[in-house]
Amino acid sequence: MTRVNIRDVAGKAGVSTATVSHVLNGTRFVREETRQRVLAAVEALNYLPSSIARGLATNSTQTVGLIVSDITNPFFTAVARGVEDVINQHGLNTIFCNTDEDSQREDEYLRLLSARQIDGLIITPTGVPSDRLLHLAEIKTPIVLLDRSAPNIDAPLVCVDNEGGAYRATQYLIELGHRRIAVLMGMKNISTLRARVAGYMRALRDGGLPVDETLIVRADPRFYGTQNSSSGATVRLATNNQMTPSAYHELGKLLDSPERPSAIFVTNNQMTLGTLYAFKERGLRCPEDISLISFDDHDWAPLFTPPLTVVRQPTYRLGQLAARLLMRLINGEVIEPPQPIPVELIIRESCCKLALEMV
Repeated sequence: MTRVNIRDVAGKAGVSTATVSHVLNGTRFVREETRQRVLAAVEALNYLPSSIARGLATNSTQTVGLIVSDITNPFFTAVARGVEDVINQHGLNTIFCNTDEDSQREDEYLRLLSARQIDGLIITPTGVPSDRLLHLAEIKTPIVLLDRSAPNIDAPLVCVDNEGGAYRATQYLIELGHRRIAVLMGMKNISTLRARVAGYMRALRDGGLPVDETLIVRADPRFYGTQNSSSGATVRLATNNQMTPSAYHELGKLLDSPERPSAIFVTNNQMTLGTLYAFKERGLRCPEDISLISFDDHDWAPLFTPPLTVVRQPTYRLGQLAARLLMRLINGEVIEPPQPIPVELIIRESCCKLALEMV
């Protein structure tokens, strides 16, 4: 049987060989319709790039896959840099993929990485059960979960102490005298955010406060594109295949309610931006009118007026640890599950102590 080559794929897809190469290697933008035709031709012909075929002869392709959920989030940008630096030090290459929190895109990337016979995988999963990821685990592909757990996947997880960090942030607000503390969380299928909300609720209970479901605000954490707010201001909003509720709009409902919270704990650094937009539109001063804590530090946090109090994660270090762990798995080492990495509460000026008459 004649081995399929790139010209066969190009002919079946009705494109040039250069276009096939760009699709497979991600070296240039290709229209989605064209990209799907190429991928369909690859799958139909069971095409394996020659570089991968050479790698199979040595049982190594010298490549690892890195799948993150949202590269626009500065957290993942720093993490990815940590991963790449370590992988490069070991003489391997990193194939970078961004799912945009889309389980279908995640599935497509897993298929492509599997076809390329990667030596290992670091993934921030979408949280939706994945047969392809499960298959990679079953065939003993070295896998490291980064930041989040994945359903039915037994693989080491590199993450921070999300519940503990959220507990300390909420406890700090309680110590300042706050009693109506809202939490802004993201999508329910993400284990990281569930852990942070669990820490928030545990701190309330330990502080003798009830868990008020009306103070738990769920919103999509991503912000893409722009839209005018009710006041005419331009606000970045989250969009994908369907319009999803943003932190800006969901939190706005709570801020406009008769019993506004005195403090907000935001579980994602991008949602902090939506929160600040909501404050600004309503003329709310922070912390005089409302206090704010954000999970994860950012370069711009100390530059705000006031500088933001945050739970700081060692983002670059997370990526380094995940990559080092993956290299150990690739080398056949047996490892113990890593412990969550401690976080740090950085107290700046966005939280104030309530006067007795306000409590």
